[in-house]
Amino acid sequence: MKTNFLTGLLTVSALTLASAFIASKPAEAQLQSGTKFVCGYWQGVPATIAQTPTANVPVIRWVSNHFEDSGYTPQTRCEIVSNKFQEYYNNGTLNYLTTGIKNGYDIVCAAQYDGGSCVGQLFTLKPGSNPNQTLQDLMAVRLQASGPLNESSGRVYIDMNEYLQEATTAANNSPETPIQPVPSPSTEKPTGSVW
Repeated sequence: MKTNFLTGLLTVSALTLASAFIASKPAEAQLQSGTKFVCGYWQGVPATIAQTPTANVPVIRWVSNHFEDSGYTPQTRCEIVSNKFQEYYNNGTLNYLTTGIKNGYDIVCAAQYDGGSCVGQLFTLKPGSNPNQTLQDLMAVRLQASGPLNESSGRVYIDMNEYLQEATTAANNSPETPIQPVPSPSTEKPTGSVW
């Protein structure tokens, strides 16, 4: 009889803990399953935008013309990088954003975990820029103790799920700027090796 009572008590306890854990994660699960990255216009400029189930979150506004000589206008970069965000998000490697070096250029890339190496290049930074500061500026990260920003081994890591959760909450608490779609890309491919 004691065995049945203990078994029942353990079962109820396990179910209670499981339901509490599931209830504490609905926003994260919702963002992971319903987020789409697109190129649109935000405040008059091309922008990579995360369309979450509850808000449109500008991730990067493409204002620099630095790479135009290589054939990469802000709109072209927006389209290419938005597709890369979506690809890495779909395959589960866009857990963190960080910086790295590829072919001698500073890059922003996806990482699977805090402190992890680059697993997919998103875009190249302008020569001479401070990669960590540029990443923070691009993402408009507010330095909060509980925010999505982590610094590991001299590199900045931005937790994308946490960033999207915080940005979605902020977007839902303020008037939203509508997304304007970017016209379809031309069939002509830009040349050059730098984004």
